[in-house]
Amino acid sequence: MEHALGSVGDVVWTNCTTPMALPGAECGYALVPLDYTNQTEGVAKIALGRYNATGPNRKGAVFFNPGGPGVDGVFLATVAGTQLQGLVGEEWDIIGFDPRGIGLSEPTVRCFPGNGTREVFIANTVLDRGFDVSRDPTDATNWYHLLETQRDANALYQTQFEVCKNVQGDSLRYMGTTSVARDIEFIATALQGNDTLINFYGWSYGTVLGQYLVNMFPNRVGRVVFDGVADAEAWANDSPYSEVQTWLNSTELTYRMFFDDCVKAGSSLCPLTKGGGDNASDVYNRVEAFINELYDEPLPAPNGTIPGILTNGRARIFFMRVLENPGSWGMAAKALDSAMNGNASAVLDALAHQAAGEPTDLQRSAVTCNDEKPFAPPTPGTLVRAALQSLQTISRFYYAAIITEPDSGCQYWPFNPPERYLGPWNNTPTNPILIISNTADPITPLVNGERVHSYFPNSSALLVLDGPGHTSAALQSNCTIDATRKYFADGTLPAPGTVCQPNSPPFFPGSVNGSLLSGLSARSA
Repeated sequence: MEHALGSVGDVVWTNCTTPMALPGAECGYALVPLDYTNQTEGVAKIALGRYNATGPNRKGAVFFNPGGPGVDGVFLATVAGTQLQGLVGEEWDIIGFDPRGIGLSEPTVRCFPGNGTREVFIANTVLDRGFDVSRDPTDATNWYHLLETQRDANALYQTQFEVCKNVQGDSLRYMGTTSVARDIEFIATALQGNDTLINFYGWSYGTVLGQYLVNMFPNRVGRVVFDGVADAEAWANDSPYSEVQTWLNSTELTYRMFFDDCVKAGSSLCPLTKGGGDNASDVYNRVEAFINELYDEPLPAPNGTIPGILTNGRARIFFMRVLENPGSWGMAAKALDSAMNGNASAVLDALAHQAAGEPTDLQRSAVTCNDEKPFAPPTPGTLVRAALQSLQTISRFYYAAIITEPDSGCQYWPFNPPERYLGPWNNTPTNPILIISNTADPITPLVNGERVHSYFPNSSALLVLDGPGHTSAALQSNCTIDATRKYFADGTLPAPGTVCQPNSPPFFPGSVNGSLLSGLSARSA
């Protein structure tokens, strides 16, 4: 098939034009089949970024995916390439790509063309403010409030997906993880040949993509790392409403750890603690009381960058995102302390900053909804009952995660992909895989890493980082970096039961690998 830029299989490299790109970084694209099941359907253009090996003995290339779905990898590779080589070794080329539908790739998801269009669509709706939950989730008044809010959310999901259908038509059916895994294999073959092993490092959703890649092409597996693990089997086969319950397995542990570390850091680094005999439970109780009070009385913030109000739902969303990034815990504590003293501007500014790093359109929905098996649409009442059960037995952040991990509403998605991989998920790879999980990851818990490790009992190793945050990039640990470098150097895996410690705890300088984390989170979900 032909494209205005060339033919399927062409790979073109040029100098990057973004001023943030590292010297020597290359940008380009690959032309791949739009539909691998029917290659007469057309051509997709996959944007690429490359930072070449700087060591003396080049080993090959490593494909990186920073998560999402909806995060562009070209930015990561061309801006943070030196940090990524710090993880895998200077002998490797770093290759980032914008998965189809995302970033500079074509076709891309543009359901709401124009800057800020979707932001206006969701402004001050439940998709922006979040779900407000009372102190007693079982209260009858709370039930009816949540039911009405869920109906509003469903209407918004349905509306935005109808907008997608009207604006973009069938082009959105070609998004999805199955096609992206095939794109990686296709591009690796075009760059390196048919028999070359594929090396891959994925964080968060990137571990889902990695599991598709490993299971669809087990004979092409070289060095592969899953860091901050989501279970691809559940991703493909469960509805998002049930899947999110597994994601929150460690959220409350991380939340409690925030208060424990706050007290250890002291009031100079965490002003939420007042010193003296203050303990973690005291701080926790004060914060919870404040968040609960917002249900009845949202806090005005007229002096924020964007004036607004701090609601109960927004406070939970703020905390959910903060828990993922321990490097932000000091800032978050100061912002929250100001809010508890009547000034919510810093919290709302932080929420705006957090949202600025996320995809502004429906890139994520295009991937997740195409990946999922069709399921019977649940009623609003069914969803609220399941949510209340989760709030009481799993985590008070259930509704916050519905907003920060926006995978809901797929019952209204009007497209079906040409191909949807549903397993198996335990194909034996040519080479063993390295799996990394934090003990207190609030959205991809350790149990996920353990489960995926069980899919490859004789061909994987599980490395545990003993600390909070989402993926090992959230905390600086020389131990985990040494492990990944050894693995990419010669395939050496950590011994069973290996547990790494962070260099320093949250709230203290040096706890976060700032350059790498900013490279990941500046455009990551």
